[in-house]
Order: sequence, then structure tokens, then C-alpha cells
Amino acid sequence: MGKSKGIEEKEKANQEFRAFMDTLQAEAKVREDGIQQEVDALVAKHYNANKWDHARLFGNRQSDYQNYDDWSLDRIVKITESIGNALKGGNFPSAAVPGSKEAEKSTVDEAKEFIASFAGDYDLVIARVQAMVSAVLSQFSVASSVSQKAVLKDMPLSGGLHLFFGSMGSVYQNQKFFSNQYIGSFQIVFETYMSVKEAQTIGLQQILATTEYELNVLNSLIISIRDAQKKSLTEILKNNPQDYTSTYATYKLALDITKADRDVVEQKYNEYNSAVEAVDTVYAQLALPGASGAAPTGTLALETLFSGKQLEVAQRYVREKQAALAPA
Repeated sequence: MGKSKGIEEKEKANQEFRAFMDTLQAEAKVREDGIQQEVDALVAKHYNANKWDHARLFGNRQSDYQNYDDWSLDRIVKITESIGNALKGGNFPSAAVPGSKEAEKSTVDEAKEFIASFAGDYDLVIARVQAMVSAVLSQFSVASSVSQKAVLKDMPLSGGLHLFFGSMGSVYQNQKFFSNQYIGSFQIVFETYMSVKEAQTIGLQQILATTEYELNVLNSLIISIRDAQKKSLTEILKNNPQDYTSTYATYKLALDITKADRDVVEQKYNEYNSAVEAVDTVYAQLALPGASGAAPTGTLALETLFSGKQLEVAQRYVREKQAALAPA
């Protein structure tokens, strides 16, 4: 991540501001350490509770500093996209996936073996990760006072990968350097682990359930931003009407970002979910050569119902359903 252009320019021009930023960076390092400990504890809790094997595949920790004059999530979006594309192409261990060069060879080999079976999920995976990260940080785009918030989350990805994510954002006001402006300091720690047992256990229904929960989180955040917008604009009309336009625009940016991310995740969720629901509806009528036991023995071919991405999802879900229904 790093520093926004406005921060970098002010550092070059003002020695006192550089000292101010040095203090923020020292505080950020302490916060990163604290978030890392919380993420590590979350990792241990998840795998110990399920009694699953696990090994670290990649991870990173970093801080970002932005002046609210040039607020942007572009750098964060590029990070999630680059990691997703590298994973999708199996381009790890490499610098494109931060921390992956330190992974054990056996972990990399297992990850590539299982990820290959779920390569088609990465559009959904990256949409989910990007939406959740953006949702956390977009809350700070509407800062109107000094504040601090922390978030700790985890989400199953695909093919045995599981993301653990911690973030903290702090908003500062310093009239000496920013007249009626704020500066944001954001810390992000993320770790991705690989578990063969989780890859064998977590199926489409679990992924869809997690994604549905994340959609509910995003929808709740949209409502929260709207409520905060109404409250702020009402106060501004009473006390500082000259700030109405700029405040409205800032809230609109946060809403637009969160709604756009929500819409992408929802579209991909519906693509998956409609295929799963259709398979459940016609399962007894499906023709699956070589099927036995509790598997269907009908005459309806999946290819007559689905095509493209949905056919891949349907075929995968049928395999999972057959395995679940097969005699022990």
C-alpha cells in the first residue's frame, strides 16, 4: 500500500510534517503487531476446533496513509486483484503473492493440486475478498471526526484455502498541517492457509452460505452509511450549510463503492446458487453414467439444463452430492 500523493508531497516540503508521519508510522507498527497476534489466534482457533491439518501458504502486513483530499481505494483493489490473478494462474511461490516464497514446498504442491479443481471459483473469491476489504475501509471515507475502528474476519475461499484478515483504521485531525482536513492511517494483516482436510470438507453449499452472510454484512453496511449520512447532513444544514455539497459527495462515494462491490458479489452468488438449486430440484431425474447407490438413475442430462460456468458448477455440485449420499 503506502502513502497517497498528498501525503508524499507534504513530507517532501515540510520537515515538521515528516516528524508527525514518523510518529504515525511507529504507532502503525505497534498496531500491526497487535493485529498479527489476533489473526494468529484466529487461525489456531479455526483449525484446532475442526482438527484440520493446515499450513501457511502466503500472507502480508502493511499500512497505508491517506489525506482525505485524495481518498482512494485503488491501491487496495490492485493488491487483491494481483493476488487473485496470481492464484488463479498458479503463479506462486512468487513476488506476485506476498509471503508465498516462504511457504513449504509440500504446502505449495498441495495447494496447486486442490486449487486446480476449483480454478473457476476465483472470480467469486476475489469479488468476495475485495468487497469485504473495501467495506471495512470505505467506512473511513466519510470521517468527520477523529475515530478508530478494528475488524477481524475469516472466510473460506476455495480448494482448501482460507483467508484470515485483520484491519484497523485511525483518523487524525491536525490543524497545523491540514486545515479542516483529516488523515487516515490503515493497517491490514492477512494470512492465507492451506488445509487438505478443509478442501475435502468444504463444499459449494458452505461457500454459498458464507457468501450469503457476507452479502448481509454488505447490505447492513449500506444501511449504516445511509443512516450516518442522514444524521451528518441534518447537522450540517443547521450549523455549516456551506459544507453540505462536499459532505454529500463523500458519503455518496462510500455508498457507491460498497453498493458496486455488493452487486458484483451478488451477481456471482446468484450464478452459483441458481445452478445448485436447479440440481436439487431435478436430482432424482438426472442421468449419471456409472452412478450407484443413492445416486440418481434418470434420463435428464445436465448439458440440457446448463452451459458454460453454470454447467461446471452443476457438475461439481452433483459430485459433492453423490459423495455425501453414497453408502458409508
